[in-house]
Amino acid sequence: MDFSLTDAQREVQRTARAFAEREIVPRIAELDAAAQYDRGLYEKMGAAGFLGLPIPERYGGSGMDYIAFALLCEEMERADTAFRVILSVHTGLNSLTLLQWASEEQKQRYLVPQARGGKLATFGLTEPGVGSDAANLSSTARRDGDRYILNGSKVWISLADTADHFLVFATVDRSKGHKGITAFIVERGFSGFSTESL
Repeated sequence: MDFSLTDAQREVQRTARAFAEREIVPRIAELDAAAQYDRGLYEKMGAAGFLGLPIPERYGGSGMDYIAFALLCEEMERADTAFRVILSVHTGLNSLTLLQWASEEQKQRYLVPQARGGKLATFGLTEPGVGSDAANLSSTARRDGDRYILNGSKVWISLADTADHFLVFATVDRSKGHKGITAFIVERGFSGFSTESL
């Protein structure tokens, strides 16, 4: 069995390293000192095809494999952990979950702009007093006509201050245990939804 990287995987690695050295490394000290996030760098990652690397082309991605995505993450981590977090959360936790479980309508509305870098996404599981114990979430969701009303709080959500889309987990039926938990797509600006910095 040959575990050598393919030419395409090596090209992703080279491209990611060059991008990180050119765009990220020169800005790290400045961004850290100011405790700032530069949305422009995120948009450049999108334009480079990084945010949709493992997403199929029909959904705005590059259609690459998980080895290529891992190499991309390693190169971003090498430059600065915050940029690897963007990939891990935005692409790994949110976009790949949508790819597997979302309806076609949801994929077109949310996944496509996320894969292209037009929208930033995050993943809301962790709660105060519960942590990431998904089977014991205190957040609830109740059906109200053709929509759901979510109640609860999340904490330690990476990218929460800047994300456009949130994949939020809540219990719809406690009697079903972990099978009573559902993920909801929440957009920044939805009524009653807010975020704040820790």
